[in-house]
Amino acid sequence: MNAETTPRREIESLARLNELADKNAWTLEDLDWSMPVDRKRLWAPPAMSPLSYLPSYTRLNEAQQLRYNQIFALAICEQFIWFETNFLVDAMESVVRDFDVPEELVTAVNFLTEEEIKHTRMFWRLLEKCQPDWYPRREYHLFRMTPAQKLLTNSMLRWPRQILVWIWIAIFFEERTGDYCRQYLRYERRNPGAIDPVFLQVHRFHFRDEARHFQLDQHLLGWIYDRAPRWKCRLAGQMFYRVMRGYTSPQNTARQTLRQLGREFPELQRDLIPALERELPMLGKSKAYHQMAFSRKAVGNSLALFAEYPELDRLWSLFQVENKADNLRRA
Repeated sequence: MNAETTPRREIESLARLNELADKNAWTLEDLDWSMPVDRKRLWAPPAMSPLSYLPSYTRLNEAQQLRYNQIFALAICEQFIWFETNFLVDAMESVVRDFDVPEELVTAVNFLTEEEIKHTRMFWRLLEKCQPDWYPRREYHLFRMTPAQKLLTNSMLRWPRQILVWIWIAIFFEERTGDYCRQYLRYERRNPGAIDPVFLQVHRFHFRDEARHFQLDQHLLGWIYDRAPRWKCRLAGQMFYRVMRGYTSPQNTARQTLRQLGREFPELQRDLIPALERELPMLGKSKAYHQMAFSRKAVGNSLALFAEYPELDRLWSLFQVENKADNLRRA
């Protein structure tokens, strides 16, 4: 293949992405791990947490809201670990192993794989620092998947040449991850000192790689997905809809954070925790929540890409504040 070929979208060349990966490399020891975690501060921007969009959330007192914020921040770290190691690294290894792609793309994928493994170690280190009793071994305490989600993930990783949905998952979740990082930095600028500095530095370092990763994913879209038979693209569209249906209305990990909050505040178990669990399905229709998580401000590049591919048209029924027509004009 001609290594100069690039996708039609305006993104950096593979050569430039590889140059940036080498130039901006960092190690875990560049972070200051000597700082204590401050349990009196927020560990995440409050607006990021799904439960804050539910009616009964305001019934939590200040201490309970703070602790929920902290539990949620730990759940996000676990989610990053699953995505970056248990999903993305395996998917990227298949690019090198199973696809005929240019050497520059192989190099970029190898950079990404090394960085995702580093990110995973960073998040485990943060989790262990915050809650050593939860993580005597590196096992998830809060993150949960349904049996159907596990089956879908295993199928993608077993047959990556046939089941190409992993490319769309990588594109969307890389941009969503970048938005998480931006929200941390934006909240700190507006509320200096409100967020624990250990969490802030972890997400600041994470952000240094994510914009480049999102651009690399678009190279994969051009080199692999755009050249695939239509049946593979239609299958990817159907599977991606199922993935996003669960993500736009979060349930499993959200329930685990609630149950952890109930263990720490037993007085909530009789009434308030059940009320919040009953309200969780409301997130799928919450315009305020979707504005934060699934709008052009949060994931605008992904939405513009979705609008270009007819096999993804069902996705628009899931988004409460976006539509295909508006995003197609931006594509």
